[in-house]
Amino acid sequence: MPMYRAPDSDASRLAFMGKAIETAVLDSANGRAYIDAPLLQDLTDQYAAYNAAYEKTQAALGSRVSETAESSQALDRLKMYVSHLWTSISNRAQRLGLSAGVLNYYQLTSDGTRPAPNGRDEWLQLAGRIVSGDAEAVAAGFAPVAEPTAVELQAVLATAVAEANDVVSADRAYDVAQAELAAFRPQADELIQEVRDVVLFGTRRMDAPSQRRILRSYGAQFRYLPDEPVDEGDMEPVVE
Repeated sequence: MPMYRAPDSDASRLAFMGKAIETAVLDSANGRAYIDAPLLQDLTDQYAAYNAAYEKTQAALGSRVSETAESSQALDRLKMYVSHLWTSISNRAQRLGLSAGVLNYYQLTSDGTRPAPNGRDEWLQLAGRIVSGDAEAVAAGFAPVAEPTAVELQAVLATAVAEANDVVSADRAYDVAQAELAAFRPQADELIQEVRDVVLFGTRRMDAPSQRRILRSYGAQFRYLPDEPVDEGDMEPVVE
């Protein structure tokens, strides 16, 4: 026998509630309401607030995904600038026979070995030290690095830092939106259960397939066992 499947996600709860409201309004207009006016009003108010919170959360998630992608692109660009700068200063030191110690200003070892930062924060810190190191190298009498210059690297670093901060802000906004959304779930579950109860009561004299057919019109879903006959008219059977 098909078993009722209670909504267990925000999307499925909202789908149930939205369908229940539509059907309740239609049934009421046709003079055969299963849901009374107070319950319909509670359902409508809760749906509107819950749906607004859901849309806000989805928007926050989209912003978080976008900011994360932009931060990743900015970090990749920073890595490219650092790599090019290292190549430039290493080539200059070799070409001009400069003291190997000049490489230390740019976070390279005397033999030119490159660091391997682990994660975004370490890359940002490394780039900042390279910019500072160029100023120290100039103060020590060396020519400033070129292709790219420290000024160019600083500009790319500033963008990467800004994008990283945007990710943090987007994360916080998403966390807040998720918390606000979660607060609507208990009341939504109660209203969904109440809708099911009153429809079951109103159809208590009908056979089980007829009850399920009406419940489906109010948003309910049922699950079937493998090879179990599917109710006529069930357009979205769930087999488990």
